[in-house]
Amino acid sequence: MKTMKAAFFKPLLFLACLMIISCSKTESFPEPVDLVPDNDIFSGLVFRGKSLQDQLVTFKVFDTTGVELTANTTFYVDGNPINGNTFSSASEGIFEVYGEYLFNGDLIATDIENFEVIVPKRKVVLEDYTGAWCGYCPRMTAAIEVVHGLTDDMMAVAIHNEDEMAHPQEEVLRQEFGVSGFPHGRINRTTNWVFPHYPEVATAIAGQPTNIAIAISSEIVGNNLEVEVRLTSATAIASDKLVVYLLEDGILSDQTNYFDNDPDSPYYQMGNPIIDFVNNDVLRESFTNILGDPIPQTGALTEYSRNFTSSLSSNYNQGNLKLAVMVVTNDNTARNAQFAPVNEVKDYE
Repeated sequence: MKTMKAAFFKPLLFLACLMIISCSKTESFPEPVDLVPDNDIFSGLVFRGKSLQDQLVTFKVFDTTGVELTANTTFYVDGNPINGNTFSSASEGIFEVYGEYLFNGDLIATDIENFEVIVPKRKVVLEDYTGAWCGYCPRMTAAIEVVHGLTDDMMAVAIHNEDEMAHPQEEVLRQEFGVSGFPHGRINRTTNWVFPHYPEVATAIAGQPTNIAIAISSEIVGNNLEVEVRLTSATAIASDKLVVYLLEDGILSDQTNYFDNDPDSPYYQMGNPIIDFVNNDVLRESFTNILGDPIPQTGALTEYSRNFTSSLSSNYNQGNLKLAVMVVTNDNTARNAQFAPVNEVKDYE
């Protein structure tokens, strides 16, 4: 009996919106069916790329017509056969998986692919209540840039007031969180980030282990933005909310600057106003209620997903758009967050 490698090509990509696809790494041919023996079969191994500890990973094999071959496949994890097509691990790590099945008397093996078992890490949320008219607000921009330089596990959201970038519901946020002066910074929605905005207040919790993971995938189709958010938690979700924002970077505006004569400021002698000040992380849209939509009760290690579609304003620079997602408690404290540029996939981390 001979062993053959299973090839894989584009028709399986329709599954990408549902789960991570591990494609065969054999050479890709423009017309693969015409270039292989009649007894070959094209197939792909499908699975979730990252999972939590003790969370079941399900492996499936499909051919390019969408026919599932899983029932006749033996799966191997780190070289060892497993019972059925599911696997879980109590330990973190990177694992190898492949499948074998018989076709016309030949043993077909998919390529060996990797999947990962993780402990989620916390991404801290820094919210900046600001305005182009606010002369002291650049100091918060500078503080956020410092945190950005110290950790990748930070998500910023700039909530503008009474300027051309203001979100229609920014007043709802200000009233909910008691924001009465500008600039105003908040950490994970409910902690006041007071002046002088020490970065270690934020970095101390960034990247720390947590029990909830968030994944984002999105695509612009025509003028519509299609978004899928997935989340899973090591503990059951009973009363949390999902917040999904669209942000934009690189918006230019004239910024009032009270630090023009302050040699200790990064905005020293940059003018008052600063012409074409670059505004990043600007809140453009909320795909959920501005304070979040209730997440249905979800069991531990069970995946919850939600899809959104929105028509994009012609005023947006589509190349500068990104998504910001939070899972918050009933009192609006952010449990964890995730962010990703539009048209990219961000898996659990």
